[in-house]
Amino acid sequence: MLLKRILQSKMKVKSKMADKRFIHQNNIDNAIKMLDATIRTLNKYDIKYYLDFGTLLGAVRDNGFIPWDDDMDITILNSKDFSKIPQILQEIKKEYNYRTYLITFKQSMDNRLKANKIIYHDKISFANDDDYQIAKLRSNKFWKFGRGKTRLDIFFKYEEDGYVYWFADGMVNKVAKKYHVKELKEISFYNLKCYIPENYDEYLTHVYGDWKTPNKEWTESDGVSISE
Repeated sequence: MLLKRILQSKMKVKSKMADKRFIHQNNIDNAIKMLDATIRTLNKYDIKYYLDFGTLLGAVRDNGFIPWDDDMDITILNSKDFSKIPQILQEIKKEYNYRTYLITFKQSMDNRLKANKIIYHDKISFANDDDYQIAKLRSNKFWKFGRGKTRLDIFFKYEEDGYVYWFADGMVNKVAKKYHVKELKEISFYNLKCYIPENYDEYLTHVYGDWKTPNKEWTESDGVSISE
């Protein structure tokens, strides 16, 4: 009986530890710290970014993180700044002790991650082999402690043939260039000065449809994915 109680207690603790959603204040607090560290460093080098995807939705609709979301998303605005991101990640890692890594379409900077093949759609490549696919920050420095509760993804988007493409959750996504982000506006998000698209309503409507109605069941396949 005692052994059963101990096992049940351990299972509850493990379940609680594994829950990364923003329904927990501790997760929110840690996420704010990571977001603050990231945007401080980006601002230091005058790199324009904007809150994107679920983080943007939460900022403009819920005035906070979406409770059932479990990570943060930002996008670098100008492709000319992409090459600065490795330096940014190294500085964040050193200054704030977060684990960072950068994935290209050819290979990962972290040898423990599998190489990613370049993605094609209709025989059109939207990124070169060495272009950046996505950058990631995690709250723990070493792999042996797991992925870490707090996560932030930095997206890189590429223009080609009238569309803007990016890679997320194993799928290629796109929006028509006319709907893509061009200008930014500043907002207060958890008392942090953050940037969002000036045309966020038009942008989110194109990506999500009825974005003003919360949808816990939404997945990438419900959006603008073009992968088969």
